[in-house]
Amino acid sequence: MTTTNSLVRYADTGRATLVPLLVDPATERPRNLDLEVTPHLLVTAPTGFGATSALRLVAAHTARHGIDVQIIDFKRIAFRSLQSAGLRVHRDPEDIAQAVTDFVTGMEIRLEELDGRAPETRRLLVVDGLERLRKTVVGHGPDRGSALAALERVAFLGRAAGYHLAASASPGASRTLRSIHDCSAVLALGPHGNRVRAELLGAGPRVPAPAGPGGGEFADYDGPRPVRTAFVTDDEARQLVTR
Repeated sequence: MTTTNSLVRYADTGRATLVPLLVDPATERPRNLDLEVTPHLLVTAPTGFGATSALRLVAAHTARHGIDVQIIDFKRIAFRSLQSAGLRVHRDPEDIAQAVTDFVTGMEIRLEELDGRAPETRRLLVVDGLERLRKTVVGHGPDRGSALAALERVAFLGRAAGYHLAASASPGASRTLRSIHDCSAVLALGPHGNRVRAELLGAGPRVPAPAGPGGGEFADYDGPRPVRTAFVTDDEARQLVTR
């Protein structure tokens, strides 16, 4: 990765599951998101601090390397470049419900087929606005429920099937997303109050995170540390997938 005008530029890792999303602001060394270690990512940020940009990079990188990527875009404009590159982007309620149903069902089928073996293929579902899935209904009759609850099974079981989630959520939504939050690496961009930060990143002293869009803290099994996120423009994201 290289830094230009405080923006960390994308540098390909050559591996689908090794996403060049992060950099250590003190050393400028990359801190890649390894989907084989932490299969899911939850990004939280105030408006304008880069959550959608981070998801766009994850989607573009993984699609570039052959992972099947689908996107749920509640903002309706944030992933037009990737849609033009051939990725499936879902925006309408019925389409979103069907996409979640198909993703969860596909994982269940894949788990049975693998029967404990390591997955040879992978799929990624990107959700920009995860908490909004609470109002999206999937299933029928006694199986009827929220799409958010359906994705909790992916959070718990997706790693074994090669099914991954990358999602954004508002900073205050961590309590309602607890099941998915607990199974995910967390990227908290921008300023957060002490209570929200503790809910997102766990206990521990506050670390000096870079200011401005793209700056924040990243927490996986090793605890929180300051990071700056890599950046791709909308057009660059399309080019990553198509070239």
